[in-house]
Amino acid sequence: MNTKSNTILSILMLLAGSLLVGFSMGRWLAPLAAWIGPVLIMRYARDHKVGRGFLLIIIAYILAFVIGFGGIWMHFGGLLAVSFFAVLYAFLWSLPYLADRLLNGRLPGFSSTFVYPLAATTLEFLIIHTNPVGAWGATGFTQYGDLPLMQLASVTGMIGITFLMGWFASVANWAWENRRSGAEVLRGLGVFGAVLVVVFLFGFLRLNLAPLSGTDQTVRVAGITTESLDSLTMRLSEISDPVTARLEMQSHNDAYFSATVREAQAGAKVIVWPELSATAVGSDEASLIAQAQEVARQNGIYLALPLYISYPDTDQLIENKLVLIDPTGEIVIEHIKYGGHVIEFYRIQGDGKLQAVDTPFGVLSAIICYDADYPAVVQQSGLNGTGLMLVPSKDWLEIDPVHTHMAVFRAIENGMSLVRQADLNLSIAVDAYGRVLAQADFFGATDRTLVAQVPVKHVPTLYTSFGRYFEWLFVAGFLFIVAWAVFPRRQGI
Repeated sequence: MNTKSNTILSILMLLAGSLLVGFSMGRWLAPLAAWIGPVLIMRYARDHKVGRGFLLIIIAYILAFVIGFGGIWMHFGGLLAVSFFAVLYAFLWSLPYLADRLLNGRLPGFSSTFVYPLAATTLEFLIIHTNPVGAWGATGFTQYGDLPLMQLASVTGMIGITFLMGWFASVANWAWENRRSGAEVLRGLGVFGAVLVVVFLFGFLRLNLAPLSGTDQTVRVAGITTESLDSLTMRLSEISDPVTARLEMQSHNDAYFSATVREAQAGAKVIVWPELSATAVGSDEASLIAQAQEVARQNGIYLALPLYISYPDTDQLIENKLVLIDPTGEIVIEHIKYGGHVIEFYRIQGDGKLQAVDTPFGVLSAIICYDADYPAVVQQSGLNGTGLMLVPSKDWLEIDPVHTHMAVFRAIENGMSLVRQADLNLSIAVDAYGRVLAQADFFGATDRTLVAQVPVKHVPTLYTSFGRYFEWLFVAGFLFIVAWAVFPRRQGI
């Protein structure tokens, strides 16, 4: 095959890898493609010089980002935001390939396969802990639906899934390059295969032994979305009279209260509304909360009330918060949203300290929408023994259902059931293993009420106790392998 044909073939391989990666992340879900795409991109990187090869890989990841996340960022800042974040993320995601290209040839045998996965996990560790929008873009999210593999998050967090997928790409390329060394390749494939089998066997056993863990006690939970806040906002934009606007907001709230009474009479003990659904101007906040307390008391329920408190004609920031009211009418949790403040700068930001309350059926906690995108913060729920996490949310079409799928990983990591009731997205109830108990998509359901019998017993996980140490272990592993490659004086290897 001539040089021109080789060039065309390699470019097509890079393009194929880019498309596979792009259509496996963001708003798309193609778990197998997320494994294969990096294999092809790495093959391209290793076959070309560092400078030109790295530049084209960045371009390939720009394309992948636009496919996966372009529609999401268009919602916030239009083409300028998409362009900026496409270049930024593409550069970052390309760095593990650069590390692999520079260090791979300096390490002996099978040990070279660890460069890329350790570089990828180190990068993801840094992004997750410094990114103002949290874990968006994390590799593990591409594997939603693969329940046995998702159980690895209960041990290492999502970073373990990132390592395993990155190692697959590296092992596949190493095996191709050493295909004439039959015995050595078989040993290497055997090591990787054994680890993969252990991971899936662990996931399989964890899922199938789950009923033996005592999580059979359940509580009936109802999530209610009577109408989108967007519909109310559109009506309010056409009203200039403050009194009429308040009556419109009260009508909106009353529809939620009526549905709450209906679900309580049907047997629900915990009821949650979507983010921002309880609306009021500042002076009406007390009366709205008092009404909710009375409804909770009369019906003997825990009511998660997500408040949207605005202050017209003032410079005061809006309040996006949640109050959890117990069956006696007392407020037992008051949580202010902390996540995603960089793109919602018009509201007060919470402190990120999670609250929990003991109930007759287990420990209950609550956060709001973007809050669930910060694994290190949500880890508090595992430490305080939360058995049921409520996550009222408000999204939009372009992140339906990916943003809901992302929250499911928090349930597995921290050993808790999770109910995410959404406006303009998929509402879902899952148990501590990520198994779907009920779901209702705003855009596809005529009745957007979510009802499920939800387990409430906390399931201890290794991630809760040791997750942060596993993350640092991957970082230390990358630093070690860099030192090994740069300072190659070694004996007996």
